[in-house]
Amino acid sequence: MLLSTVVFLSLLGWGLFLYQYVQFRNKDNYHGILYYKEAPNLTLTDHNGKRVTLSQFRGKLTLLAWGYTHCPDVCILTLSMLRDMMKELGEVADSVQVLYITVDPQRDNIERLRYYVPNFHESFIGLTGTPQEIEKFTKAYDVFFINHGDHYGRSEFDTWDKYLMTHTSTIYLIDQKGKLRITYPYDKFDAKEIAEDIRKILS
Repeated sequence: MLLSTVVFLSLLGWGLFLYQYVQFRNKDNYHGILYYKEAPNLTLTDHNGKRVTLSQFRGKLTLLAWGYTHCPDVCILTLSMLRDMMKELGEVADSVQVLYITVDPQRDNIERLRYYVPNFHESFIGLTGTPQEIEKFTKAYDVFFINHGDHYGRSEFDTWDKYLMTHTSTIYLIDQKGKLRITYPYDKFDAKEIAEDIRKILS
């Protein structure tokens, strides 16, 4: 009886070790940072003027990117990288939806987003809303942004439409079931690696 108990506990211990090892290896197999929780389900307005709820994309992998259309650098790089990622995905790109959420709703109205976002990829959707809606959405995802004009003040040469924004550039991947699955900070921006993560999840 004692021997059987020892053997059972030994096998149980090895089983737990192997389980933890496999879990550890699986984590290392993803390029992005695992971040598993329910994705906040909020509603904004797309670049065609339609109200869009995040939950309506269930069944697809959804990538959330943040920025603004007057951005001179990181936003262009972000959308260009996501365009290259879609090319890498090939036929499975139809299973992925990119949503680009503005942090500058004062300037990024429906018309401007419609002109700007689909130029990177025809399937990309630009989202805007009232300042209150954008603030609620960004807080739900711990996204940080600052309007330089409002925060640091303006000189006599500044006008309302000439200011920069500082904002979170992290991309969020939401899986088919509405779970926030992986995040990609700027140093993880790699079209091929993100496409590979997406293939793993889809399979």
